[in-house]
Amino acid sequence: MVFITWLLSACTADPERHGQLQMIDPQPRWQGNVLGIHAGIDFQPGPRVLEALDHGVTVPIRLATRVGPAWKVLAVADQTRNHRFEIRYLPLIRHYELTDLKSGDQVSYPRLSMVLDELAEPRWMDTRFTADQRAGRRWRVQARVEIDRTRLPSPMRLPVWFDRNWGLGESWHTWQLEAVEMVADD
Repeated sequence: MVFITWLLSACTADPERHGQLQMIDPQPRWQGNVLGIHAGIDFQPGPRVLEALDHGVTVPIRLATRVGPAWKVLAVADQTRNHRFEIRYLPLIRHYELTDLKSGDQVSYPRLSMVLDELAEPRWMDTRFTADQRAGRRWRVQARVEIDRTRLPSPMRLPVWFDRNWGLGESWHTWQLEAVEMVADD
């Protein structure tokens, strides 16, 4: 048991040396008829991520959400929805760019710290789960953020799976949605 605890603690990234990536105060929130996750993203890249960014590698960040029936033990069959961001360095103009791939918004800043501040601002991110789907059942809503290593350049994909600087992310945040009764219109 001690060995397993030691092994698991050795596998976790140290925020001081490897960086960190987590949601800031995530909350499920309805906007009209659609459920979304309202949160900011705290991203503190580690030294290898910073080096790659300065050498032209785009850093993809993915906020994954999934909604499924509360009674399921495993969330394997739940539909996962992704809200993606990209951070890139533009060397000719010496700016960093943040792109929200869902909305297409691109914002350019002279310093990386300004991009990270913009990413930390709370925003609503769609789960595509509607109030009509909620009727009559309890649902489980989950969300997490991570560096999307599958969208890195091909030569980097295998080595980054073993590098703590790129394995940033967090476990799933989980909420329960209670069932609501739909009222028939007369």
